[in-house]
Amino acid sequence: MRILVQRSGERKVALVSEAYALIFKAVENEEDRTKPLCAIELLPASKISSSYQKMTSHEVHGFIGLIELDGLIFICTITGKTKVAQPVPKETVNKIFAVDFFCLNDARWDFVELDSNGFPVTSEDDYRAPTGSYPGPGSGSSGGSSGDQSPMVPGHPCHELRKLLSNGSFYYSSTFDLTSILQKRGMSAHSLSFDNYQEEYMWNSFLMQEIITFRNHLDDTAKRVLDDEGFLTTVIRGFAETFITYIKQLKVSLTVISKQSWKRAGTRYNARGVDDEGNVANFVETELIMYSREYCYAFTQIRGSIPIFWEQDTALINPKVQITRSLEATQPIFDDHFSQLITKYGPVHVVNLLSTKSSEIELSARYKQHVAKSKDHKLNRDILFTEFDFHKETSQEGFAAAAKIKPLLTQTLLESGYFSYDVREHKVLSEQHGIFRTNCLDCLDRTNLIQQFISRYAFALFLNDFHLMSTTQGTAFTDSDLFIKHNTLWADHGDQVSQIYTGTNALKSSFSRKGKMSFAGVLSDATKSVSRMYINNFMDKNKQVNIDTLLGRLSNQRAVALFDPVNEYISTELNKASSEFTTSSTINIFVGTYNVNGLTRKVDLSKWLFPIGDKFRPDVVVLGMQEIIELSAGSILNADYSKSSFWQNIVNECLNKYNDQYLLLRAEQMSSLLILFFVKSDKVNNVKEVEGATKKTGLGGMTGNKGAVSIRFTYGSTSFCFVNAHLAAGVNNVDERRNDYDSITRGICFSRSRQISHHDSIVWHGDLNYRIMLPNEEVRRELNKPPSDDFPDKLLVYDQLTQEINSGVIFKGFKEPTVKFPPTYKYDHGTNNYDTSEKARTPSWTDRIVYSGDNLRPLAYSDAQLIASDHKPVYAAYRAQVNFVDEAIKNDLTKKLYMKYKEDHPDSSNEASMALVDVEYEENIRQTRTTEGESNDWSTINLLDLNKGTAQVKSPSRSPSLSSSSELSSIQSVPLQPVRKDPVSFPSTTSLNRARVPPPPPPAPRANSQQSAPGSLAASVSNKDLHKRSPEAQSTTSIVPPPPPSRKTAFPPGYSTSILTPKSTSATGSRVASPTPAPQALPSSSKQTNEESIQNLQSVSSIDDAEHKTAKIPPPKPSKKPTLDNVSMDSWKPLTPK
Repeated sequence: MRILVQRSGERKVALVSEAYALIFKAVENEEDRTKPLCAIELLPASKISSSYQKMTSHEVHGFIGLIELDGLIFICTITGKTKVAQPVPKETVNKIFAVDFFCLNDARWDFVELDSNGFPVTSEDDYRAPTGSYPGPGSGSSGGSSGDQSPMVPGHPCHELRKLLSNGSFYYSSTFDLTSILQKRGMSAHSLSFDNYQEEYMWNSFLMQEIITFRNHLDDTAKRVLDDEGFLTTVIRGFAETFITYIKQLKVSLTVISKQSWKRAGTRYNARGVDDEGNVANFVETELIMYSREYCYAFTQIRGSIPIFWEQDTALINPKVQITRSLEATQPIFDDHFSQLITKYGPVHVVNLLSTKSSEIELSARYKQHVAKSKDHKLNRDILFTEFDFHKETSQEGFAAAAKIKPLLTQTLLESGYFSYDVREHKVLSEQHGIFRTNCLDCLDRTNLIQQFISRYAFALFLNDFHLMSTTQGTAFTDSDLFIKHNTLWADHGDQVSQIYTGTNALKSSFSRKGKMSFAGVLSDATKSVSRMYINNFMDKNKQVNIDTLLGRLSNQRAVALFDPVNEYISTELNKASSEFTTSSTINIFVGTYNVNGLTRKVDLSKWLFPIGDKFRPDVVVLGMQEIIELSAGSILNADYSKSSFWQNIVNECLNKYNDQYLLLRAEQMSSLLILFFVKSDKVNNVKEVEGATKKTGLGGMTGNKGAVSIRFTYGSTSFCFVNAHLAAGVNNVDERRNDYDSITRGICFSRSRQISHHDSIVWHGDLNYRIMLPNEEVRRELNKPPSDDFPDKLLVYDQLTQEINSGVIFKGFKEPTVKFPPTYKYDHGTNNYDTSEKARTPSWTDRIVYSGDNLRPLAYSDAQLIASDHKPVYAAYRAQVNFVDEAIKNDLTKKLYMKYKEDHPDSSNEASMALVDVEYEENIRQTRTTEGESNDWSTINLLDLNKGTAQVKSPSRSPSLSSSSELSSIQSVPLQPVRKDPVSFPSTTSLNRARVPPPPPPAPRANSQQSAPGSLAASVSNKDLHKRSPEAQSTTSIVPPPPPSRKTAFPPGYSTSILTPKSTSATGSRVASPTPAPQALPSSSKQTNEESIQNLQSVSSIDDAEHKTAKIPPPKPSKKPTLDNVSMDSWKPLTPK
């Protein structure tokens, strides 16, 4: 394959195979300039004009996809590869060692050589040239100094991606589906069709998603063109290697292929546990394949992080394991993860290698609890659970003692079996029905060794069953070349998986290779451990960004769309019909903030969490706490993270005092700051993508006494972010608080590079430390006045936060309902008296809650009369509109729109099909392939060299002539018809006359085996596989792999019609914006409101339908501060701003 660029006229780039050319052209998107758009066109290669020239001297081996970076669209291609594996004949695996990116809409990077840092290599004359004289097609001045100094030439935008894809961990195949295991794809189905690909292993799925969508809209023949011509390449990340060895005189190949899932991909400490979709970190599917001229064998295992929500803080030298979600809230996700595994593989045997150390025992205990509590999966039937403390078992006798695990696994090995295939008879003899799922903390070193042991046990079982080798020969068996190669394969595999996840080779690899641990191996492991610590702390963040870029997880990333009339039509119609698949509902949200001033005793929080008892029950509760530890130098440097559990238990007990059950979905602690996130149990399935993040601002960002902890989540399809902040203290430190705010907004970053501003609804709450800019005596005098209508407007005029928001300096776009409660700081402990100490601090509203989002409607904003701290807690209640998208209805509507388009435009497809189909040529191709399929044996030559001596079958003397009307363009939306490449056949072998090893007799039944053992061949094979087929039938009939299992998705459950609906409001006041505020109607004193509020709040639920409809209308954006009516604060009427 070649890549060309058109030298004259509009810029186009062409990928040219032997028969076809795929042409790309960048298109300006007038409707949305931020959305990258390009057009593609498929033409016969003969239609490429002489105006095209090569863009590189390298051969292009595959097309990976399209990506947009820095406003430029790039085509990613494979330009360097080496063949590393051949599991069976006609199937080869290539390792990628070089990729190139070619720009569609800028000629600056054409024909430019890059150095190791991604910058253009320039000659000495160019280097000394004045600024702006950098040569190159389409290049312009890029800034810099004048005179003889070097021009400021930018680095290539794709340099980091290029390094990632070229690091030796990515593989592809141009001959078979590399994402599927041998048992699924079948021995004869050497297909490149994208219909059965396992998307979770396709690492370039983001780069190819629009092209695959375009492909799926084509007819079958057009799809085959894209599949067979190499225009669609699937890239996996993992490991592949083949060794040639012997079983006695029988030549065999041993191959290991591993595929890491990208669904929860990342580096060691950035990807842990499970996500809301049931995907776990470092999930790897590993398959060992043995092939000989007699039999083929395959055995599959998986590994993956423990499927619960847990993390480790990289800021610590010994990162502490933190479980971030409660048992009840995690159980559905846990069950979902195992449902996916059981659907795909059958019964799952969990091999848990965690130790009894304090850092791991909590995870192990939680793992067992989830298995025992699962209602969907029965223990010892669907899930088998084996615990093996690897460190304890090997501490005395060395790693060889890990063989003690064999008796714990033997029964499952006999029952689950392995895949075996009779090469001569073309029969499936047995299949694997079950899987081993092995894990340790990282799923690396301990897991590598145990998986190697399991592989050896299963392989020995196969060799015994088929009488190929006796496994009772002791050292003669384990020292054979076969098992030396087997161990080397697993050691290489362990090193590669470890490089992907940690950046170093695996520990214990010396034992994996040689069967013993030398002193040099111990030193090597120590060096690797130190290297891992450095890499994890200083390099992994950049690696994670590169991985997220490749996978399209950055917040501002968008896939390159293809300009297609069909897609444009469907998108337009879907937008018009969005109401058919989008529904909305309302939820009640309770937000609270409380500076507990190092409180250590248990306290009743009912007045804060339920200010009107059980009359208002929120669906979502988010609480922010500050100073949960004493703010002393020692406690800040050695933060007590047990305080999180202390407050979790207190809040959990209080929230669940009524009939409703609340589940903790996230707790995020940073030194003295804590944020808790609870959801009502019947709403928990609607919450996804829960994450936490922290940012220190104390002592210049070194300590966590000041800063913020934040959580974000998605409810339905609406995103929320809550930030609990503790800003710099001091009356005159307004600038420091601004700096803290800026540091937090820039520093809080979630996965996919999502920041605070990237959410539909945002709430800041906490001890923001803003003060009243008046003398202490004047403030206290104002507070001691008899109640009046203008309380507390006179004080709010001088409130620093009010002034900051109104001036737009910080919290731009945020709103705060009018404050109608007294200042919340500072009180004498245990009293309602303001500070009487020597410092006599000025009373101020330091504890605040502000919000942003048109879907949020404030219902209440007040303080609670708790006297456990020197602050008063503050709460706010909101009604939020949330949206849900029913993907099933949307997909069904998309298909209907596509069919409607085809009906309305019949000429666009039929005429092209008539012109493209060449029946005689296609018939010749089919006959050629039938002949090819009859030669299915292989000789004793090296498996990796099977293709070198293959004979080319000549194509028909004439090539199909395609008129200009047969061109396929995404602009014209004309379906394709293929011109086949010349097929390649394997020569029949003549060196197969030696006596064949007879197939094994059925072994005696094994005791207590619920399923047929792999050796019981007759019981393991379906009836259709046992019937002999003629050679003609064998050549045309292939074992069709079953389609990949699809996840079942359910529409979110219905919502209760009894959700509290507030009364509608009347006139509202304006927010104080200057030293001369307009008078507002306010209650005389909040101290007198509690009894009134209880009476008023109890009537909230008895409203009429008209009021309910009014409550659903989202309020317009206010220009000033929203206020309440002339009623008590706690009446919880909707606070509708002007």
